Amino acid sequence: MNQKPLINQEIASTAVFNERVEKIYDHLYANAKVRTPLAICQEVGKIIHSGMFIEEKEQQGPAFSFTKSEIREFSNSASPLIPVFASKVHKAFSRMNKVWKLYEKGEEIRLSDFDITFTCIQLQGVQLGSRQHDVFGDALEIFRSTWAKRAGGQFFTDQKVTHLAMALLQFDPLRGDSLLDPAAGTGGFLLAGLNRLRQLLEGNHGSGHIEDKLVTIARKTLAGVEVDEEICAAANATLAARLGDGRKQIVKCGDSLFHSIDGSSPLGLRENGHRCIATNPPFGTKITIKDQQILRRFDLSRISSSIGQLQLGVAKRTPRPPDILFLELCIRLLQPGVGRLAIVLPYQILSGPQTLFIREWVIKHAAILAVIDLPAETFQPHTGTKTSLVVLKKRIQPLNLVHDAAGVGVFMSMPKWIGHDRRGNPIYRRDETGKTTYAILSDIEQVKAAYERFIKGEDVKAAHESSFVIDSGEIANDPLLRINALYHQPSSIRQKVFGINKSSKNWRNVRLGNVVDRIFYPPRFKRNYVGQSENAVPFLGGANITELYFTTAKYLRRDDPNLEGLIVKKGWILITRSGTTGIVSTVPEAWDGVAMSEHVIRIVPSPDKLPPFYLEVYLRSVVGQDILARGVFGSVIDEITPEYIADIEVAVPRNGSTLKKIVRHLEEAQTARNKAIEEMNAGLVGIEKLLLSDSDRR
Repeated sequence: MNQKPLINQEIASTAVFNERVEKIYDHLYANAKVRTPLAICQEVGKIIHSGMFIEEKEQQGPAFSFTKSEIREFSNSASPLIPVFASKVHKAFSRMNKVWKLYEKGEEIRLSDFDITFTCIQLQGVQLGSRQHDVFGDALEIFRSTWAKRAGGQFFTDQKVTHLAMALLQFDPLRGDSLLDPAAGTGGFLLAGLNRLRQLLEGNHGSGHIEDKLVTIARKTLAGVEVDEEICAAANATLAARLGDGRKQIVKCGDSLFHSIDGSSPLGLRENGHRCIATNPPFGTKITIKDQQILRRFDLSRISSSIGQLQLGVAKRTPRPPDILFLELCIRLLQPGVGRLAIVLPYQILSGPQTLFIREWVIKHAAILAVIDLPAETFQPHTGTKTSLVVLKKRIQPLNLVHDAAGVGVFMSMPKWIGHDRRGNPIYRRDETGKTTYAILSDIEQVKAAYERFIKGEDVKAAHESSFVIDSGEIANDPLLRINALYHQPSSIRQKVFGINKSSKNWRNVRLGNVVDRIFYPPRFKRNYVGQSENAVPFLGGANITELYFTTAKYLRRDDPNLEGLIVKKGWILITRSGTTGIVSTVPEAWDGVAMSEHVIRIVPSPDKLPPFYLEVYLRSVVGQDILARGVFGSVIDEITPEYIADIEVAVPRNGSTLKKIVRHLEEAQTARNKAIEEMNAGLVGIEKLLLSDSDRR
């Protein structure tokens, strides 16, 4: 069992290791007598614990190593050598449990001899007790994710995100921290907490045996709640495999939102009673909590909100998506002054205008420590919702005014890669020759390194170029209190234009809303399309606005009562506001009077204040596009609002001749565009007339 291994290097957390562990899961699920996620995790956990014990006692490298001839022999399930090998594993498990006492007395591995052998072959060459990798934790994460993805993926949070959350929380159970996940799913954050605990123990105890300490501390400090019985069982299975047995259920089955938090909760939830919370609550605007027994317990269900006017205490409770209520619940559960929360939230909550009341409540009750805009592929292919990982610390007392939150550094980051594409397929790094390696393409580890530098007061960009630090006053002074990293991301373009130019005599900066007559988009309504005729008006969408010549099969009646709100006029500036946001164009003369989708924002210029063509070219420029991109929000579909556009700062040259020269270029371009439209239209009319008349003669 300890001959020269085929693979003697560390392979944990690589594509090779992942593939092997997935093979174990698939094999046992199809062949073993125990086929539930619970049982598979428990039995493989016993084998890994046995291997760790072998390595510690024998000090001879990987516990399971095989020659090529042994692998060929063991591939035959009828081989007489299989029972011999399996017997050695059984004995190792028995010796391990007598010393470490991780399982109940008399417990055995409940797999067939062939299944034990197959599992050990897949683990061959892996240093199970490695100090560089938590092989046990990695294996259980792969089991968890494999099962969760096949069950739909809605309960799975990427391991890179859960481990990042522990680093940002600075979770340390050796210094009194406990960890709670009130929406535990399959237990990813709790497993990450275990991994963090292992790292801390290894740092304190060197190469000494830490399994018993790990298990003892973890059982005291980890807790979770999951409403779905099957998912709860899967979470406990994974944790039981890691901790040795399932006598104590780490994750309780129940509804965190329903049960009281006044100290009598059967789920162990205590208001002001928890040091660390990490969670990824269910999110989505289509799922809302309507139970008044739940809603009456939450401030965020009884706030009537509109931009610039917030009111707490209205009698009617409004149904809310669960993520909003979980956010409030988690903050209320934290210990004042020390309690920290790491929570995955959809982009809409962090930046949308209609969720301003949530951000105001949060900022008053908690200090923002970190915001990580996660890559768009993080939860794909199961959902395309854009999310951020937000870390908060509960205040000793809520603030009276949001502006009192200024003066504290906030770490922000925008990692580019999560390690897989939008279809869920792994993406690997390439070496300097362009050859694909086995290393997963992700910059999450660099984000962790940047945060460590932030804690020490060092330059974060030295570790990760897309990480940065802002003063909390930037959030507190923003009218919409936007928290997402994208909005606050430093821009060399904006800094150059509005930093240097503010002191320049050659430029003046104006607010866009002050130099136009109106910025709006029409209300949404059901459109009744008709066929093309003299009494029909073409209807265009956002994709049409930059076209030289539009084609459409959609027309509206001229007497449609809603038509007037959709009509655009010559010289208006158009900006796409959803989907592909920020496309800019001007309505040419040939399109005067056509109908345009409500997904396009209209800017009605005021020529006496600022030439419309200058405003158009400014918004099309690299400066304008940078500013427009900053204001995008939305969890699934990108959006931008007229209010944000109105607040855009426009740099205008003071020199009149310079301004006229820029405007003249655009005037000539627009004249040429309109001429091209007319000529294209004449050509099409001509050829269609010839073709159709010739057809009639035949």
